[in-house]
Amino acid sequence: MQESIVQQDVHPVLQSFIHVAPYLQYLVNDDITIGIYDREKLLLNIPAKTFSLNVNPGDPLIDGDIITNAIRENKNQAMIVPAEILGINLVSRAIPVHDEQGNVIGGIGVGLNVENANKLSEIAGSLSSVIDDVTNTVQEMAGSVNELASNIGLVSEKASEVTHSVDLIENVSKVVRDTADQSNLLGLNAAIESARAGEHGKGFGVVADEIRKMATNSKNSVQEIHGITNQIKEVIENLEKDIQKVNLESNNQSASIEEITATMEEINGTIHNLAELARENIELKN
Repeated sequence: MQESIVQQDVHPVLQSFIHVAPYLQYLVNDDITIGIYDREKLLLNIPAKTFSLNVNPGDPLIDGDIITNAIRENKNQAMIVPAEILGINLVSRAIPVHDEQGNVIGGIGVGLNVENANKLSEIAGSLSSVIDDVTNTVQEMAGSVNELASNIGLVSEKASEVTHSVDLIENVSKVVRDTADQSNLLGLNAAIESARAGEHGKGFGVVADEIRKMATNSKNSVQEIHGITNQIKEVIENLEKDIQKVNLESNNQSASIEEITATMEEINGTIHNLAELARENIELKN
């Protein structure tokens, strides 16, 4: 701590501040420098732990300086000192000091190191940006999952349509099979009648044989169709089972994504609060 200039003409109020000032740094957690001035010069400067203003007791007031303005304008002053001037970011405040009659007899200035608050604000801003990107990505994933669920629903509908079409094919095949059975029976009866007719029924017998052959071929075709439709049904059934599994997984993913999104929003809200607190520490207040 620098030695103060205590002279006979120093007002008792300023002397009181000079005696109390060294204790102020112990009463606050912030890293501050304290300067006490009369109307002409610096009486005492207590450097901060991390920076110094490079001033000495006896240095005169400087035009435009915050403490000079506070004394000459008889008005509280505050300003932000950028890092380009002293190497660190500061918030400076100054107030005029009055005697018992209200006359300005000097002033007190305080410089607060807000470097850590600035870093905290920057980190919070960067982290908030990262969280926003993650949230957007998660929301895009949610959109993809919803789109997948919608597409799966369409596939399921198409599968149901295919199943319905297969059922129609089987119904038609049944009719064809029944017709083939009847035709085969008619062909058999025709062959019997042709045999009874002897020589006169030979031509009719040939037709009866052809009818029976067509009936047999139709029945065989129906059986092949039935085998194919059964295979299609089996494939559709397996497809529907797979669709149900995918739907279940999709629903689970959607629920998980909603939880992640809610968590991200909560984290982002906390980060914004943190950034706001950091901003309040470095902004000027009346």
